[in-house]
Amino acid sequence: MKTPVLNEVHQRAGGRIGEFAGWMLPIHYGSAIRETEAVRNAAGLFDVSHMGRLEVIGEEALPALQKLFTNDLSKLNDGGGQYTLMCNPEGGVIDDLIAFRKKADHFYLVVNASNLDKDKAWIVKNLPEKVALVDRTPETALVALQGPNAIDILVKSGLTGATEVKRFHFLHGKLGDYDVLAMRTGYTGENGFEIACRKEDAEAVWNLLIDNGKDMGLIPCGLASRDVLRTEAGLPLYGHEMDEKTTPAEAGLMRWVKLDKGEFFGRDNISALVENGLPKKLAGIEMEGRDVPRPEDAVETSAGNGTVTSGTYSPSIGKGIAMAYVPPTVQDGEQVNVLVHGKPRPGMIKKLPLYSRKK
Repeated sequence: MKTPVLNEVHQRAGGRIGEFAGWMLPIHYGSAIRETEAVRNAAGLFDVSHMGRLEVIGEEALPALQKLFTNDLSKLNDGGGQYTLMCNPEGGVIDDLIAFRKKADHFYLVVNASNLDKDKAWIVKNLPEKVALVDRTPETALVALQGPNAIDILVKSGLTGATEVKRFHFLHGKLGDYDVLAMRTGYTGENGFEIACRKEDAEAVWNLLIDNGKDMGLIPCGLASRDVLRTEAGLPLYGHEMDEKTTPAEAGLMRWVKLDKGEFFGRDNISALVENGLPKKLAGIEMEGRDVPRPEDAVETSAGNGTVTSGTYSPSIGKGIAMAYVPPTVQDGEQVNVLVHGKPRPGMIKKLPLYSRKK
């Protein structure tokens, strides 16, 4: 089992440690609800060093990645990024990731921890000889500063350029004396950055942010609150809302699939599904009360049964919520029953995201 470089920092802060994707990581620091509320109202700091960080470098990097990814990397300028998916020839999702363009022949990828080895093998298999894949995960750390106060905390910590960075863009800069790559991305539905630094600088960067953010409500946060936040925001998790047998069309992710850009793995099957109709679709569910759906719970609808993929109690909404695959004809606003612990509990189909700042 792997441990992040910040493991001792988490233990000193009272983090409850548990296993996730082959890593021992902080689950919470006393209360996942308190941490969720901190991110929604102030700021939270997450250790996400388990995520994979890869670089693809070479003259033919762009056309090679265009064949591997569903989104259109040709639309990016230096410093820009995009959410994308990597599919198998059948259209099933190998992984979802964020790809940044550093230069025309140099791309930076952030991938899921559980898929890192699989992703590397698939990418290398499909790269031309003149393009190299470099795994930066072992030599770096990654933290996520999320919440409405995130930018103010970064500016106070020395990264004054953070105010000018657009969403899905990055900048190289300094936090204190430490070089960082700051990407305006996150997995919470809130404003924020994911910040990569050298492994040996990780503790100093973490402590700098915590110290400068204390008077702005910043607290350390664990995986439990991250899961609540991403479920509220309708953000899919690999292995729950998608896998190698589920296509982006079924997962409601066609916004990030550019069928007109040219050939890429899975394009024909995904296009056929869009044209001929889906066997299932991903939907949100808001329960009538505090009943908490869990993955694999059955969902009874007017068009047949569905299945919960993610479920939790939402402190932002004050109810149990879920994402679930349901028959494609089920409409928003339909009353359904979720079998929680085998007992039918009432809920309503809702359009994702279930929570957003606009809502």
